[in-house]
Amino acid sequence: MTPQEIRKSFVDFFVAKGHRQLPGASLVPHALSTTLFTIAGMEQFVPAFLGEEPAPAPRVVTVQRCLRVAGGKNDIESVGRTGRHGTLLEMLGNFSFGDYYKRDAIVWAWEYLTKTLGIDPQRLYATVYVEDDEAAKLWRDEIGLDQRRISRFREDNFWDMGPTGPCGPCSEIFYDLGAAVGCGRADCAVGCPHCARYVEFWNLVFQQFDRTSDGRLVPLPKPAIDTGMGFERLCMILAGKTSIFETDLYTRIIAALPAPVGKSSLKGSDEDVHRRIIADHARASVFLAADGVTPSNNDRGYVMRFLIRRALRSGRRLGLPDGFLSGCVPAVIASLRDGYPELPQAEAAARRIIAEEEALFDRTLARGETRAAAMIEATKAKGGTHLPGGQIFELYDTYGFPLELTTEIASENGLTADTIGFQAAMEQQRERARNDARAKRAAVKVASGEAVDLPGTDFVGYEELDAKATIVALYDASGSAVRLLGKGQSGVIVLDRTPFYAERGGQAGDHGVLATPSASFAVSDVQYQDKTYRRVLHKGTLLAGEIHVSEAVEAHVDPVWRREVRRHHSATHLLQRALKDVVGDAVSQRGSAVFPDRTRFDFDAPGGALQRDQERQVQARVNELIRSDYHRDVAVMPFDEAVARGAIYMKGEHYGDIVRVVSFGPSVELCGGTHVASTGEIGLFVLTAESAIAAGVRRVEGVVSEAADAWVGRLRDTVDKTTSAISVPPEKLADSVARLGHERRELEKRVEAMQAKLAAASVDEYAARMQSIEGVECLAVRADSSTSVRALSDALRRRLAKGVLAVVGGEEGKVSALVTVGDDAQARGVSARDILGAMMPLLGGKGGGSAAAAQGGGKNAAGIEAALATVPAAVRAALDA
Repeated sequence: MTPQEIRKSFVDFFVAKGHRQLPGASLVPHALSTTLFTIAGMEQFVPAFLGEEPAPAPRVVTVQRCLRVAGGKNDIESVGRTGRHGTLLEMLGNFSFGDYYKRDAIVWAWEYLTKTLGIDPQRLYATVYVEDDEAAKLWRDEIGLDQRRISRFREDNFWDMGPTGPCGPCSEIFYDLGAAVGCGRADCAVGCPHCARYVEFWNLVFQQFDRTSDGRLVPLPKPAIDTGMGFERLCMILAGKTSIFETDLYTRIIAALPAPVGKSSLKGSDEDVHRRIIADHARASVFLAADGVTPSNNDRGYVMRFLIRRALRSGRRLGLPDGFLSGCVPAVIASLRDGYPELPQAEAAARRIIAEEEALFDRTLARGETRAAAMIEATKAKGGTHLPGGQIFELYDTYGFPLELTTEIASENGLTADTIGFQAAMEQQRERARNDARAKRAAVKVASGEAVDLPGTDFVGYEELDAKATIVALYDASGSAVRLLGKGQSGVIVLDRTPFYAERGGQAGDHGVLATPSASFAVSDVQYQDKTYRRVLHKGTLLAGEIHVSEAVEAHVDPVWRREVRRHHSATHLLQRALKDVVGDAVSQRGSAVFPDRTRFDFDAPGGALQRDQERQVQARVNELIRSDYHRDVAVMPFDEAVARGAIYMKGEHYGDIVRVVSFGPSVELCGGTHVASTGEIGLFVLTAESAIAAGVRRVEGVVSEAADAWVGRLRDTVDKTTSAISVPPEKLADSVARLGHERRELEKRVEAMQAKLAAASVDEYAARMQSIEGVECLAVRADSSTSVRALSDALRRRLAKGVLAVVGGEEGKVSALVTVGDDAQARGVSARDILGAMMPLLGGKGGGSAAAAQGGGKNAAGIEAALATVPAAVRAALDA
């Protein structure tokens, strides 16, 4: 049977038993889930199990994709090293919501396995919870299973999906792979710790309880059935194999891996392990991309980044070429498309996301591995057994190595990883970030022993810029509560009501003044005290007089500040609409920042960087929306109603049940910010910049209104100065600059030719410094300047065609390095990219390239000699690997 035939047979069997087939859920679970990813077929039905929502049907059958990366039997370190563990797995499941229970679940499972699939009953075993006599009796009396093939366990036969939620005893079905797979011990049986002869592949869970946050087991409204059969293991059993990696689900991916282009650092079975790791992680990464996850340093994105980078390292150890992982995407989709016909639609996005992460990590992988090797060698030289946490954090922070990857590298070299020290270093960084945030928000701390229960601040700034208010609390610059502030003091004022907009949703806080008849407080920043968004903090400096708690003040928002901020904010809404119109609806907001003199907008970019023509179209579309003079419409409604109306909202943000919707014609968004009355007020929009800020995420920046006028004015001044300097009219400026550039390049070529002649004349002098390292000729020399590196390298390469040549030259602030490696040296495992990776940290820069040639640029000319000195050691290390 093919994988798709197996899926279909399972669904058809249970549909015939009165089950309703439902589609599987995304790998990204419901927001209220306690798990990071969907880990079981029952997860989408948790509210139904708990009685919080009606069940979709009394009986349901699904095929659910799941992702499991840590914990117990599914630990990531087992993937590829055993024949039964993977990160991505498919779960075949049948469910009952208070309809049938243990007997039917057990009887139908046995019928499907032995009658529909024809599995030999003599190779099947069952386990039950230690106290579940009912299940044991069903297996013995209803099924006729020999008592010796029924085992009782405690922990392994009580299932839950996390610290809270539905749970209950379970009965697992095992398959005997045969004596050839076993340990040969007389006591070998289900649960044997010495071998993998008996493989568990179907778990029948009898959901009875809801585990609360305090650990109590509360009976569910109705007992339920939740089963999950490991699809990959079932395919393995039916194919007569002993490893899931020998099935069609993986062999097609492994077969699609390209031939090595470099020397493998692995031997024998280790190569197979790393091919299996790549196949598994490629499957998981493609499905994550299809479900909208992108690599990042947080939560799901962190896991995806780790899986991709672990696969990339495996490919590097196998000597696979750059781009091999993104090249696997078509094979992954081909192996799964029968069961997931929607998957081909995600092929382009998955390939792009993985390719971007490949390019991002490839630039640091060689340098990171060189640094890790040095750390490991130094630790061993000191007799240490733990890789220090601070060094692990350096690999994470500087080279992008996830903790789990460094732990694996350390283990491969006989060391353990100081994860506690790593977490301490991570916490120190987080604390630094928190301190910065506290300083920015002027976070309030109450003086020792003083209990304060302040009311929330009523925001009236949508309707007015001036308001009368009362001071309910004062804090000095250190955050301590005080009764008054004097002239020249900086501090924070809390009011009972305010027209000042506090920073939120990317919009900067207002500026302005708080005044009494005898005092004036300049407000320079406005923040919410915390994420409850109840209390507003006005940060600033008292310019005159004294100001006291409980005193009445007049609050005045700077009208120009607010006017320019709201114009930029409304333009940002139009910008998102324009991006969707030009690039496509796949554009999704990742963040924004709105100021009185500029705006920026971050978004998922399915097509990569905006082309110049697209930038022009986006700018033109925004200005078209401005000139249409759409009037602002603000409505408050339930979240679901707003989404149904097509309102745009930022994924991952938490919105309340009731939301504020701001519309300007075709632009409809959830937003709590301040806006213009109509788009015509915005004036002119200029798109000033477009750039990448993360893998798959782009940023556009722009200006409107007075800032746009100033930007155009500066551009005009630059054009006038340039045309005056080269004596051409503005309309001929582009052609003249192009001509000057061509003339400059011609002059540079002449200079390079002269440098080449000088280098050729000095070849013999340089060649005399050549040394032989285990039969490989090696030369590392310094050029006179950064511009003469290429010429000297070309001249010397004619004398050193088969060996290793490294040339570095430069002056403080600008250093160039070029490494070339001949075919003979490459065949012995020497890579120009690795050698450059060892040099660049000493040159204060970075670079890249291939095994044959690599180049880089830096700023530290003082490190040139030290960098050249690393070359022989790097060559020797490559030859010894």
